[in-house]
Amino acid sequence: MGDNKKWTRRAAVGSLVSGGGFMLFGTGGSTQITSNRDVTVNTGDGDDAVLQFVDKSSKAETVEFGGSAVVYKIKDNIGAFDSEKSEVTVVGPEPSKAVFSDGDEDDSYVVEVSCSDGSSVYGSYNLELAFRAVFEEKEFTITATRTTDDPVEINCYDYGSSNNYRDSGDEGQADYPKDPVGNIDSPGNVNKKDTDYATISKSGGSRAKVGYALPPVSFDGPYQLAVDVSKVSGNWSVYLVDGDGDRLTYNQGSKGKLKNTRTVIVEFTDDESEAIENSGELYLVFGTNDTGNNSVEVGYFELQERAE
Repeated sequence: MGDNKKWTRRAAVGSLVSGGGFMLFGTGGSTQITSNRDVTVNTGDGDDAVLQFVDKSSKAETVEFGGSAVVYKIKDNIGAFDSEKSEVTVVGPEPSKAVFSDGDEDDSYVVEVSCSDGSSVYGSYNLELAFRAVFEEKEFTITATRTTDDPVEINCYDYGSSNNYRDSGDEGQADYPKDPVGNIDSPGNVNKKDTDYATISKSGGSRAKVGYALPPVSFDGPYQLAVDVSKVSGNWSVYLVDGDGDRLTYNQGSKGKLKNTRTVIVEFTDDESEAIENSGELYLVFGTNDTGNNSVEVGYFELQERAE
């Protein structure tokens, strides 16, 4: 489950009079109230809600590393939250996380969803959220679950997770390549486009062979691969294999070769694209034809739709 985050905004001091006329969250989802006093809560909808929820999932940005997406706008209609104990958690898909942030008006908040470290979530999801709102002096606590009306695009695929890369060290444990040669330092830096680099290196008399697991293909081909590289030492190239380790793409001529340019575009043939589309699992392999000491810095890579 994603990391829990407390509300950071100072709640206004307020009270809910016994027998008052506020509802809990509005319709949809489950809601439970626990009270140390007699509290009457209406079941209406709209402005008389204790927490008035407005679903924003239809306009949400893609959730990816380094960013967040607003999925709800919330208004506190009684100003009585205990800001140190109220929280929102992403139930699914996990691991991703949510926090409350200040909204654009008094006593309003937004719920922002972002990636958790070690995430391997990729796709389009209706997000399920769990809320626990503790009110001033513990007069009552509201717990509730809500699911967004519309699916939200999530690209929280952490290439630095040990299950998502493979080298000859003790950390990376992706399935392929089965016989890795070389090391990947700071493997998760390929998530940080245009900022940092993962360093792939090998020494000795063997040819390098390390790799990354790729997220499922979510769009139709034909395909191309964009690889951002820097400081290439040696004769490095890239290719794709499937979940059985069978090679799907090849290096005819100079295709797949990594050079000292900012971004290398590797275009795949129609036959290769068809193999990629039908592969299920995908792994990107970095290798050399040289047997000396070689290295390459990789900023990011992305399987893209190739323009016809």
